[in-house]
Amino acid sequence: MKRIVIALLLVLIASSAAAQTIYDIQTGLVAEDTVVQLQNVTVVATRYNGFFVAEAPFGMYNGIWVYADADLGFAAGDVVNIEGKYYEYFDLSEVDVTAGQVQPVGSGPVPAPSVVPAAVLLDPATAEPWESCAVTIPDMGYVASLPSQFGEWDVDYGGSLLLFDDFWYDDSTVLVGDCYQAVTGIIYFAFGSFRMN
Repeated sequence: MKRIVIALLLVLIASSAAAQTIYDIQTGLVAEDTVVQLQNVTVVATRYNGFFVAEAPFGMYNGIWVYADADLGFAAGDVVNIEGKYYEYFDLSEVDVTAGQVQPVGSGPVPAPSVVPAAVLLDPATAEPWESCAVTIPDMGYVASLPSQFGEWDVDYGGSLLLFDDFWYDDSTVLVGDCYQAVTGIIYFAFGSFRMN
């Protein structure tokens, strides 16, 4: 009987170690340092050291950064299964797959970005649900500062500044006073603030 109870406990512990959704991770249902398994998530954007993924319904709490320490050759629209460790990297939720695995399972359309007003992203409390999600800011904004040495500049939305980062953008074209009628990118958290990549 004792062996059966121990076996059941091990099964329960093993099954609780895997998250079923990005939403579970982003809403705090998964403990940090947990090995998670995400099934059929869509690559939304890639970088030299990882990629962003999203899951249906492709809205709040449905995006996350996957750290790979290398370009794994994926492209936007690839559908993958992921096994890795979830943790908060300076308050950015991410899944580290350097000791895990990523399995391609197909491809499909790149999810359309969610339309999110600038006012939502200017408040850290209401920006948090959009971390690592693809969004379009429909409001008109004006460039308020030239890009820094780190490729970051401020955009003025009605007197409040939102930080932009040059993840995929040629910041040499940015000029003070430029007007953005709409902007599409990924909301990211780094160095204590949300920014538009």
